Amino acid sequence: MQHLAQHTFSATPQTVRAARDFTMQTLDSWGGCLRRDDIRTCVSELAGNAVQHGSPESRDYLLRLIRHPHCLHIEVHDGGGHSPVRIPPASLSAEAGRGMRIVQELCDDWGVQALTGTGKAVWTCFHRPEAHTSRCSCTP
Repeated sequence: MQHLAQHTFSATPQTVRAARDFTMQTLDSWGGCLRRDDIRTCVSELAGNAVQHGSPESRDYLLRLIRHPHCLHIEVHDGGGHSPVRIPPASLSAEAGRGMRIVQELCDDWGVQALTGTGKAVWTCFHRPEAHTSRCSCTP
């Protein structure tokens, strides 16, 4: 059985918290999840990136949650270009640039998909340990 929830947010810093709250409320309505903290952190980072890097001023971003039987797939669609999402080399003196490295460490898989027209979707996948198996294709 698959569940789908999505919400469009304005590309302002205040909506990052709303995206996290929407995600946690959705997971609760679906019966909870054992990886809440990891998911919350990743949604914060992806939504923050959509606001800061992906969506031009006064544009929106879409948060989509898809629960498959064996994994949770999260997508953040923004109106930014099709530019690749890069993880910069680690630096102790850098003031920014660690977010996608954190996402990479917390989720089971992630990637970027160009959208038809303008924009991209950055996605993450979390295998569901409470499911009978952790086998899941994470590619959208």
